[in-house]
Formats: sequence, C-alpha cells, structure tokens
Amino acid sequence: MADEAKIQQYVLLAKGARGRAIVDLITKATSEPGLFGFGELLAVPSVQEIKSGEHAAHFNLLQLFAYGTCEDYKGSAGSLPPLNPQQQLKLKQLTVVSLALKVKVISYAQLQAVLGIPTVRELEDFIITECCYTSVIKGKLDQRASCLLIHDAIGRDVRPEQLAELEAGLAAWTSTAEALLGALEQRMAFAASEAEAAARKKEAVEAAAEEMKKNLKAELDLARTGDMYLDDAYMDMEDERMDRLGGGGGHAPVHHGGPGDRAERTDRAAAGGQRGACDEGPARASSCKPGVRQQQASWHMLAG
Repeated sequence: MADEAKIQQYVLLAKGARGRAIVDLITKATSEPGLFGFGELLAVPSVQEIKSGEHAAHFNLLQLFAYGTCEDYKGSAGSLPPLNPQQQLKLKQLTVVSLALKVKVISYAQLQAVLGIPTVRELEDFIITECCYTSVIKGKLDQRASCLLIHDAIGRDVRPEQLAELEAGLAAWTSTAEALLGALEQRMAFAASEAEAAARKKEAVEAAAEEMKKNLKAELDLARTGDMYLDDAYMDMEDERMDRLGGGGGHAPVHHGGPGDRAERTDRAAAGGQRGACDEGPARASSCKPGVRQQQASWHMLAG
C-alpha cells in the first residue's frame, strides 16, 4: 500500500478518536512499515488537542517522526515515550533521509555516530537492507572511501517555520531554470542562423561549380572546333605538296566534302609528313629507313 493511502487511513481514524485512542493511533502510525510522512496526521484537530494535556509526550513523539532524527530523540528522551523496535528502525531510516537531503556524500563515521551503529559491517547491512531495498534512498556504498553516495531520497515533512526558506529555494531554482532556458534559446537561435548561412554558402558554391563546368565545356567545344579547321587546312597543304611532287601539268581540283575525302587526306598527310621528315636535311634524313630514302630519290629524279 502506498504511503499516501496509509496515512489517509490514519487521518480518517483520528478524526473520530479522542484521548487514549489518539495515543494508540500515534503508536501504530509511527510503527507502520513503509509510512514516512506524518504531517497530515499532525494537522488533524483531535491530534492537536492532546499536545497540551496528559498525552503531550505522544504528540511530541509524532512531531519527532515528522521532522526529527535520532539525535533529537537522544536529546529529549526523558520527555518522550520509549520506542519499540519498529519505531527505532523507522527513526534511523528517517535520520538517513534527513542527511541525504542535505548532502550527497555521507561518511561512515558520521552515520555510525548519529545512528548508534557500532561496526561498519552492521552499518552497511542496515543501509543496504533497510534503506536501499525499501527505496528510502537510492545510492551506493564506496567501501574504499568509507562513505555513502546519495543519488536520491524520499521527502520528509516540512516544519511550518521552514516554509519561507523552502519558498526562497524554489524561487531561486525557478530563476536559474529561466536563465538556463534563455541561454538555450539563444544557442538554438544561433545554431539555426549558422545552419541557414551554411546552406546559403553551399548553394553559392554549387552554383559557382556548375557555372565553371559550363564554361569549361564551352571552351573544350571551341577547342575541338578549332582543331578541326586546322586539320582541314593542313590536309589542303599536303594535297598541294603531293601534287607538286608528283609532277605533270594540271591536277584535279581538291574536294573537301565527305568523310571519305577527309580520311584519304589524313592518310596522305601521314605519308607526306614522313617524306617531309626525310627532306628536312641530313640530320633528319638519317633517321629515315633506306626504302624511304630510295623512294624519295626516285621522286626527285622524276621532278627533275
């Protein structure tokens, strides 16, 4: 049964009880396993009635379980009823919770002092079995450093005089959260701005690259067209040269029409280029084959 449901049962019973019945309810509530909040029971009018009468000690005991610790009980044990084993265990659990709400690292020595546990082994068994397994706190033991590391803990009742301090703490937390939220929003806006600028830069780079590709393609097309015209002019020159070397009167007109003519001119230009290499002088002629030189001599005799 949840803590809230348990305390509500005791609250309902207390509303119809008086005197000694309230004392019995307080004893049962403070001995109930798993019940750690008593503020609502303290606020019941019938419970408030016993704080100044013969049962005031039990009212003070209920206040101790709502707000106090083992040290508080030791300091006023003479004015409080004796504790049964269940109450002693619960008060120790509540004492650990109070420490865990103040600090996140609690030494073994401090725990042994406030809980009255003589050995480290007993202390570790108590923390594991009665605090961690019951979900009173969440943490782990650091045996090398001899301390308890707190991750989380249940809440405890707040004294009325502590409400102003609690309110101030909540206001400070709210202010810090708002400042953090503002900083996060600024970072988000900056990130969005940087992303937009990066996208624009990427588009500009891609556009420039595309324009460069177009320009390069146009230059290559123009270069290929120029080479074609140069090839035609060279072929014409070779045709005229071969006609002169062949001798005789007139020669047939040169046509530059179809692909076959161009291929023929290409073959003839290659042959003419070979002959030209042999005609350029002794230095170049030495590199020609004997058959080529003999054919060249025959052409010169015919030309003479």
